[in-house]
Amino acid sequence: MTGPRDESVRRARRRGCGARWRYGEVCGSCGRRSRGGFTLIDVLVTIGVVVLLIGIMLPGLGRVQEISRQVVCRSNLRQVGLGLALYADASRDQLPTSVFIDLAQQKDNHVDYSPEDMMILRLNRNLARRTDATWDGLGLLYETEMLPSQEVFYCPSHHGNYDFSDVSESWRKPSGEIVGNYHYRGMGPNGSTRLSFIEPSRSAIASDGLRSILDYNHKVGLNVLRADLSLFWLSDPLGRIGDFVEMASGNSSDSYEFDTLWDQFDTPNEVILPGR
Repeated sequence: MTGPRDESVRRARRRGCGARWRYGEVCGSCGRRSRGGFTLIDVLVTIGVVVLLIGIMLPGLGRVQEISRQVVCRSNLRQVGLGLALYADASRDQLPTSVFIDLAQQKDNHVDYSPEDMMILRLNRNLARRTDATWDGLGLLYETEMLPSQEVFYCPSHHGNYDFSDVSESWRKPSGEIVGNYHYRGMGPNGSTRLSFIEPSRSAIASDGLRSILDYNHKVGLNVLRADLSLFWLSDPLGRIGDFVEMASGNSSDSYEFDTLWDQFDTPNEVILPGR
């Protein structure tokens, strides 16, 4: 003989325990207590865990992003190297000229030897009139369409005044100074501007920017392009190159300081820059 409760249990089982129960009541068919919502403590603990995980992951993500930017920078500088080789092949082995190292230009137009300015791609109007030139150094690769892309002259890690997004408007104008993010040497350590006369594996011809500390793109090192078109990463974890760049940019003997830097890049394991 069955009672009313037994009958209600059978009905609940047939409905798959779908009957609604008041908060805190025990389900007659499955014996489970109905659940309430999250408490404030549950929410606070969850938020704390999420914040902790974000704090752990963010530095790692930042390092990964910088490594990816270094890879893009390296790729851009490699394309610059290919552009230099194409230019030399089409110009009787001559590297792109620059008014900042061309002794004849300096004598005729009173332009100082200023290798710190070898990041300039297009001359300002005044200097362009005096030298009868518009594009200079690596900028000649763009003018001659050896490198038709503008962005290839810019490093994504650049944190100074010449990020591509900041100077893109200048590229749309027919004249005026344009500065890139890579530093051009313009000749080999022996003074030759003919690519085949430069010792290929021990001669740096371009690198990340060096004009000022703001142009020192990666802070912990820089990419260097050799005359044989190979690239290497010169590690600078102590910031010695950065210190030297900062010292050179505020020194009246800039040319000597920059020659010392290029010597360092020619033989990175033999020349030691001054420490902090």
